[in-house]
Amino acid sequence: MRLHFLNVKNGDCSIIEHSTGNTTVIDISNGKEDDSRLLLEALGLESASQGNYHQKNNPENPISYLKNLNKRSIMRFILTHPDMDHMDGLKALFRNFSVANFWDTKNNKSIPTFESFGFNKEDWQFYQTLKKSTKNPKTLYLTDENNHGEDDGLYILAPTKNIIEQANKTGNYNELSYVILWITNDFKIMISGDSENLAWQHIIENYSGFISDIDVLLAPHHGRNSNRDFSFLDILKPKYTLLGNAKSEHLEYNKYKKYGKTITNNQGGNIVLEVDKNGLNILIENYNFAKDNHNMNKLYTKKIANKTYYYMDRISG
Repeated sequence: MRLHFLNVKNGDCSIIEHSTGNTTVIDISNGKEDDSRLLLEALGLESASQGNYHQKNNPENPISYLKNLNKRSIMRFILTHPDMDHMDGLKALFRNFSVANFWDTKNNKSIPTFESFGFNKEDWQFYQTLKKSTKNPKTLYLTDENNHGEDDGLYILAPTKNIIEQANKTGNYNELSYVILWITNDFKIMISGDSENLAWQHIIENYSGFISDIDVLLAPHHGRNSNRDFSFLDILKPKYTLLGNAKSEHLEYNKYKKYGKTITNNQGGNIVLEVDKNGLNILIENYNFAKDNHNMNKLYTKKIANKTYYYMDRISG
């Protein structure tokens, strides 16, 4: 079982390969039909192991990555919330793969401004058609009341109907993000979208015992401060936290390092969590960061999606 936390500019995209053979994709960014990254690699200009770990300069294309994983179909695509950095490439994803289910939220967000952000307006328009889809994919509007692990070990902890209602009133759509706990082989991995204080207050009040001492946290809002209350970390106590590509001055390294280790996409490039019968392996794409920071006796490698990954660390079962 694997979770791939992809290096996709300042957005989010995670891919889960389940033991059932199903594939879950959570959010997408930098998704496009052509892959300039592969061209750079072919020309020998790829920057993955140069400089001070500047991995954000060489973002992954999730469409090509899924094809290199030999995926043809996706069991579920989960849009954590309707921000463009979480659906950049949405139309291309559904054009290239058969998607059975689409998890959405009942939001009232209106069309955003595109010109200053470089996003494709077609993705927003395509999203509007998906919201009404009844098959291929079937669109589902779920809350924490609907789903507790029946779908490949994915537990929905937020949003609630009340949180969605409040987010729609205030226009803070980060608050209605899906927060999902994936439990596999007794390891706990939490995917947080851009969730903020309303969601975490609800989660702490209702699921504290369930979420304590997790193994890996995909930090909410890419690891940004976002003027949030960080007391949820006192419950989670994550052994590892993965952070996205927000500007370093906006990331809260020290808060997340209080309980465990951190890796950013800018340091590691793509990051893979690989669960087997003995433990949870943490692999990264960037050789330089792995060489400088690995916690293994030897820097082992593994080919995944036509790329070489380096074993950074292992959490024992």
